[in-house]
Amino acid sequence: MDEVRKLIIGGSLAFCAGLCFSSGGFFVRSVQIDPWEILTFRCLFAGLGILLYLIITERKNTLKKITEIGWPGLIIGIATAWAIIAYVLAMQSTLVANVLALMATSTILVPILSGPILGERVPLRTWIAVVFGFIGILLMVFEAVGTGQLLGNILAFTIALAIAAQTIIARRFKSTSMIPSVLIGAIIAGVASLPSALPIEASTEDIFMLAAFGITTLAVALILYFTAARYLPAPTLILVVLIDAVLAPFWVWLGFDELPSLFTFIGAAVILAGVTYNSFFSIKKLSSK
Repeated sequence: MDEVRKLIIGGSLAFCAGLCFSSGGFFVRSVQIDPWEILTFRCLFAGLGILLYLIITERKNTLKKITEIGWPGLIIGIATAWAIIAYVLAMQSTLVANVLALMATSTILVPILSGPILGERVPLRTWIAVVFGFIGILLMVFEAVGTGQLLGNILAFTIALAIAAQTIIARRFKSTSMIPSVLIGAIIAGVASLPSALPIEASTEDIFMLAAFGITTLAVALILYFTAARYLPAPTLILVVLIDAVLAPFWVWLGFDELPSLFTFIGAAVILAGVTYNSFFSIKKLSSK
């Protein structure tokens, strides 16, 4: 497969993953129940979604596919479990803008680590996109940073660490599908959350919303993300986090009539400019070869 085609396929998958990830804040705001209940149901439906996907695509080889991930997949599973738990707790503990800003620091961590660990040179255009993204995030949270609780901010930063670990490991072992690791992560997080979720008080409407939450933001999103990892360099792949940061406030706006601030609009424009710049010149360079 030529490099341009790989970039287009991987980029399309990553963009769709970003769309799915970005709906997380909307779903969290849509249900007014204990966060541990949210976690339990999200993991349940995400796990069922991943298992169904594996059964459909792998059939008799489903169990073999799960065991093939080895210790790298187990580490990704643990990182996924922590990110699942920390995301909901952070969203409940601090401002959405703070969570998005701190999660987006993974776009800096991955390029820094990808060189020594993966041997993937980070081109200047990607660093420019990262800088644009960081500036955009600062603009988006200009009016909000510092007003949230410390615990929520710390949890959000640990999500960035988990995302960086997922991305680096998935890229390092790109010949192995890491999709089953999402199932492992959902099981770990679900089992850890269940005792604190009892007794269950979610309504039928809540459960339907949580089903959509788990399937969209975990099952579908991570299937797309880990598939994209087989096509894209880690520093390019991680830019999907910026798509999440751009779109998440707008879904909340559409669903709950919370108009983003002027700084949010400006920051989103700066982020999109950086991502577009990186994509355009990546394709242009590969096409000229």
